[in-house]
Amino acid sequence: MSSNATQLPSTYKGLLFTSASTPPTVASVPTPPLEHGTVIVRPIYTWVFNYAAETYANGNPRNYPIKFPVVGGTNGIGRVAAVAPDATSLKAGDLVAIDPFVPQRDGVHVAGPVSLGMSEAHQGVWAELVRIPLENAVPIDEAALRRRNVSLQDLAFYPQLVVAYGGFRDVGLTAGETVLVAPATGNFGGGAVHVALAMGARVIAMGRNEKILVELKALAPGRVDTVALSGSVEADVANIARFGPVDVFQDFSPPMVANKSHIRAGILSVRAGGRVSLMGAVADLEIPYALTVLRGLRIQGTLMYTRDQALEFIKLVETGALKLGAEAGLTTKGVFKLEEWDAAIELAVKEAGAGRAVQFAPNQDLL
Repeated sequence: MSSNATQLPSTYKGLLFTSASTPPTVASVPTPPLEHGTVIVRPIYTWVFNYAAETYANGNPRNYPIKFPVVGGTNGIGRVAAVAPDATSLKAGDLVAIDPFVPQRDGVHVAGPVSLGMSEAHQGVWAELVRIPLENAVPIDEAALRRRNVSLQDLAFYPQLVVAYGGFRDVGLTAGETVLVAPATGNFGGGAVHVALAMGARVIAMGRNEKILVELKALAPGRVDTVALSGSVEADVANIARFGPVDVFQDFSPPMVANKSHIRAGILSVRAGGRVSLMGAVADLEIPYALTVLRGLRIQGTLMYTRDQALEFIKLVETGALKLGAEAGLTTKGVFKLEEWDAAIELAVKEAGAGRAVQFAPNQDLL
């Protein structure tokens, strides 16, 4: 056992959900043992995603495979509290990003992805402590953040931004290309606009919330154009065509989307030899088969991102290529204690959208 494991308390506070139909409680949870291949982290900021009310509450209408009881929350940033003996570089006190998907070491997604905050074996980050696999702790150069005046609260946008990077890397996005993002007005789609700009691309942002579209266009006048979704494939294709050929189309459609016409419009807008990055969660989709063949399109599905991609993404932040903070269009709308869970989740629903975040701060002494 690691020499610093004895410093851990026997229990910690966590926001515990016993079912998707009963309110959570801030409960005392036994501190898990520090096993080989794991690290225990004290979360600093943990994202309160706007769809929490559709997973941990209201009967879980998204039908996420949650095994109750469970401490909620999937990702955030924190400080290492203790490391297992087989850790080679991480040490107590290190700043890390906490990634949600637990690697399946004996097969790749054989039984579907396993996430933090979804079962008793993998408790979530809305807590004072969380045990995660070593692979899920992404180290961050804190000195580099200070040189760039990046605060920890700014860094807490990491979960919204890194996802798009994984998709862009999988389809080989290069500087100077044109990216179409839809829907671009949500957390992940909006994050994609920021990341594409940092990677040197031009962006066409497509969505229904015209207020947020205006905000996205203001991020980089001349490099971001916007298209308001019409619900008509033909109209959307015509509007997209005004901004020239599309090299990459990235989609983040949620599972409950009713009208999927924008996905078809996006695929139809991609140039010959272009790429389509599917990162949403729609159950089924009819694709333009003949056009895909004739244009030689590449359709790539990506679930989140790899560890190597996460490490690459962090370098965008550390070097200043990707700007964070309110001046960059990324605003924290509220920070809450675990005991304020009701207000936090309510505000997260209200402030759902690109460039917005609500956070829990489980360890107030780390702020």
